[in-house]
Amino acid sequence: MHFENADIIFVDPCYFAKDDGVWEEYCEDFAQNKNLDKLGCEQSICISVGDVSPDVLVNENDGSVLGCICTDSYVLGCFKLEDVLEYNPEYAEDMEKYPDSFTVIKGFTGDVVFETKKERYYDEVLPITTITGIGTIRFHSGFTDDDGSIKLQLSQCNMD
Repeated sequence: MHFENADIIFVDPCYFAKDDGVWEEYCEDFAQNKNLDKLGCEQSICISVGDVSPDVLVNENDGSVLGCICTDSYVLGCFKLEDVLEYNPEYAEDMEKYPDSFTVIKGFTGDVVFETKKERYYDEVLPITTITGIGTIRFHSGFTDDDGSIKLQLSQCNMD
């Protein structure tokens, strides 16, 4: 998905969906990147993530953590922040209360890509989603390891 000078938000769409039945009716569609206009977000991208998914976005230039990735419904999206707040202005209050439930990147121009590949996780092979941003800021999703360090791939994590 390409964005042009937009404040973008990475968030589980169930966090900002209005209590009007849209989430219940379309959550499976949202997981497949369909019918996002029902959330008031035509320029956006969504994907179904599994039980094991990245938990931070990292600035590739300096390694700093840009913010958290959180999902309760196993659906993650990247949306224009203005679309989210226009669709549901009350979500601004939740953003104040729960700052670790989303990440905002301001003034982003470039492409956001969600890619899922199979990776080994203990004794299982699971689909793991990677998020990449290439544009005014280069970023990549990552995992917080047991020691608090950030790893860009799950396979780099200590899984003793």
